[in-house]
Amino acid sequence: MHKSTSETPKDMVLREIWRFPVKGFAGERLDQIDCLADSLLPHDREYALTTGHPVTHEKLPEGWLPKRHFLQLLKEARLAGLEFRFDRHRQKLSLYNNGQEIVSAPDNDRAPLSEMLYQLMPEAFTGTPILCRLDAGGYSDTPAPWISIGGTASLDAFAKLTRTDVAASRFRLNLIIETDTPFIEQSWAGQIVKIGDVECEVIEPVGRCGAISVNPQTHQRERDYLPEMERAWGHTDLGMFARICNPGLLETGTVVRLKK
Repeated sequence: MHKSTSETPKDMVLREIWRFPVKGFAGERLDQIDCLADSLLPHDREYALTTGHPVTHEKLPEGWLPKRHFLQLLKEARLAGLEFRFDRHRQKLSLYNNGQEIVSAPDNDRAPLSEMLYQLMPEAFTGTPILCRLDAGGYSDTPAPWISIGGTASLDAFAKLTRTDVAASRFRLNLIIETDTPFIEQSWAGQIVKIGDVECEVIEPVGRCGAISVNPQTHQRERDYLPEMERAWGHTDLGMFARICNPGLLETGTVVRLKK
């Protein structure tokens, strides 16, 4: 079993902020973001693309649904090369393929986006998909409005173990904190982490699935890394779920400390 050791708070800084407007697709790296208490980051996983199954479409009015109802990176590695960007001022979503914009549409008329994705990979769907929006919260992996945080030392440890490039986007974490000790964040469970004036209650580890085998740069599926993680560390976790306790500004470069 992997053991975490203590680390002085002065070593920790918020290095990266990530938001994923559409579940399963590539994300946006931000310098700062205003956050709310008991909420995901604004516009994070606010949208999701259904598989086109009629049962899912019947259930959409229920609100949050498990990830099996939506297109997932676990099954479609091509999603790593497709990115949505949300323009909150113009209330517009744009779809990018390998960095090039291919279609955009207003938030209240997302059909062109769904249609373009169906044209790009029709075999991925059981029927015509819907790019749906959740009015409250987002389509995260849990119904609880938790964000995810992880340490740079943990990302480095994974890269060294698997002989891959260090890439925070492989794990789709919201906040990347500069740390010196691999998996130190696991020892924060039940504690409050202060990022500037924003306090976050650390909840529990993020268990990983086969989606981490997709290379975020090449958009190709690599080997299954879960057995290697289990053998090396006795677990397949990377990152921690956390609850935002109060509203405030998150900004890269901000000192991170454990609240005493």
